[in-house]
Amino acid sequence: MNVVRLLVLGAMREKGVLHGYAIRQVLEDWQVQMWTRLHSGSVYHSLQQMAKEGLISSQGHEPGHRGPGKALFSLTLSGEEEFLNLLRRALSSFDLVELSAGLALLDCLPEEGRALLVDTVSRLTENADRLIKLAAMAPPGTGAPRTHDLLVLWSENLKATAGSLQKILAEQ
Repeated sequence: MNVVRLLVLGAMREKGVLHGYAIRQVLEDWQVQMWTRLHSGSVYHSLQQMAKEGLISSQGHEPGHRGPGKALFSLTLSGEEEFLNLLRRALSSFDLVELSAGLALLDCLPEEGRALLVDTVSRLTENADRLIKLAAMAPPGTGAPRTHDLLVLWSENLKATAGSLQKILAEQ
């Protein structure tokens, strides 16, 4: 899944017609750099790619003070569909960065998003329990590959994520 694409489409959906620099500013205001690896170049690359795919359309140029103006873009119907599909995938993801992007935009899918998070909590918990059972079969100890320790680590990570999502759901 492309987190940058989800965030760029989300910014455009929230704010309307924007140019690349304004999208970067929105994402900085959202402080996405605290929980994802977003580079300014990836925003512009994403815009170019999504324009080619028809997910966004050009809305002309904003006049510039010096040189050419900034290209303005808006979501197309296909872009809206792509945004919602990416958001659904993010809210169902075990990947922390993807899930974080989904949580950032959760209010765009209030009822469905909540249901997706409930399902994600259930799947996280089931997988954490499955990993603990596997860890019990792996011999503990030192030396490579430390499979037992890795399975316990992964299980605890999934449990912590599930617990955090449960708190978020309880606060809604």
